[in-house]
This record gives sequence, structure tokens and C-alpha cells, in this order.
Amino acid sequence: MLVRLFWGFLFLFYIGAQPAFCQQPADSPAPDGQDIYAQRCAECHGSRGQGVSATISMAGPPLLAVHDPATVLTAMEVGPSHMPRFAFVLSIDQMRAVAAYVTQQLAVMPMNQGSLPDGGKLYRLYCNPCHGPTVRGGVLAFTDVNPPSLANTSLPVVAGVVRTGLGPMPPFPPQVLSDKQIDSIVKYVQFMQHPPNAGGSPLGYFGPVAEGFIAWVALFVIIGVCTWIEKGGKG
Repeated sequence: MLVRLFWGFLFLFYIGAQPAFCQQPADSPAPDGQDIYAQRCAECHGSRGQGVSATISMAGPPLLAVHDPATVLTAMEVGPSHMPRFAFVLSIDQMRAVAAYVTQQLAVMPMNQGSLPDGGKLYRLYCNPCHGPTVRGGVLAFTDVNPPSLANTSLPVVAGVVRTGLGPMPPFPPQVLSDKQIDSIVKYVQFMQHPPNAGGSPLGYFGPVAEGFIAWVALFVIIGVCTWIEKGGKG
């Protein structure tokens, strides 16, 4: 008897609570990407996406040329370099709102306008003295400030850093380089990140100085071996 009463009470409770369980939650307002960016991202990337100088501990590259929402989403989920992950802090909708805000409002530099030949000329004029002919850096290794390699740097970041500067690197405003010229430089950097190889070992694409050093070392080794053989292998 008690068992029947228990199951009857449980059934009545389920029927009475059914509308509450089935009730859909009220629609929440869409997340504000600009507000989330100001709270979570502006400290490192700047209020206008202009980046923050590398001389500050919390530094971040500019976002002025980041037009791909997937790039922003990936960075927020994975957290490249010293950037923290937001996968467990923000929802998918919040991260999508930030990506839309970055790519549609902060990314003011148009890309896909430049040309590779012009980029080579401009790179050799403005960038080669610091980043080297093969975009691998190392030119100022004897100083306290050595420009980094661009071999694995994101191309939108390259464009933004050229425009706004970062750390010891000076900015190149529109009066010096137009958006089209910067895009040309980016195309040349992209070409040099994976340049064509006619054969043999590229030796890290560090340029003629490294290649010449290796050649001289190999030459002295060959001369030493030949001298050793000439003396009958007795030293």
C-alpha cells in the first residue's frame, strides 16, 4: 500500500512539474563584442587594436589587419605565445562577438592590394637593414636590440606592426607607407617565408654570410684532410 502511494505521489509530482521543466528560458541579449574586448583584450592589444609596446610586460601585437574571424577565435581558444586562453572564461557566442568586432571594426587596413615586385623593393629599402634579406633577423645580433625573425610570424601581425611600430621598431604612418605598400611588403615576407629552393640545403635561409662561412669552413676541412693524406696520414 505504501509503495503504491509513493509511486502515485511521484507521478503527480512529475505531472505538476512538467510545465516548469519544459518552459524555455527567456532569450538573453546578444553579447557585446566591443564591451568584452574593452574588458579582456584592450590591455594588451590597445583600445583601437593598435597593439601595446613590447617594452611593457603585458604586450600584444596590433590587430589592424586581422580580417579573418577564425584567426581571432583560434587565438582566443588556444592562447598563442604569452596570450591567456579564454576557452574556459568566455562562451562561444562571446568569443564570436569579439571576433566580429575585431575583424569588422578594428581591422581598418585593407589587404590584397599590393604586389610582390613592389614589396621586394620596399622591403629592401625599409626592412632589410634590420630583419635581413631573408626575413630571418640576426642582422643586429651584436647589439642589445636584435629584430626578430619573420619566418613564422603571422602576416596580419606583420602588417599591423609596420603601421604602428612595436617596441624599438618605429611606426610607418600613411605619410611614409600607404596601405597598399604595406600589403606589398607583407606579400614579399610571405614569399620569403617559404622561398623556392633550387636544390641542396638552404642552411636555414640565413643568407650569403652564413653560406660563405660554411663554405670557408668546408674548404679548410678539405685542405686539412688533403694535407694529412699527403703526409701519409701521420699528421
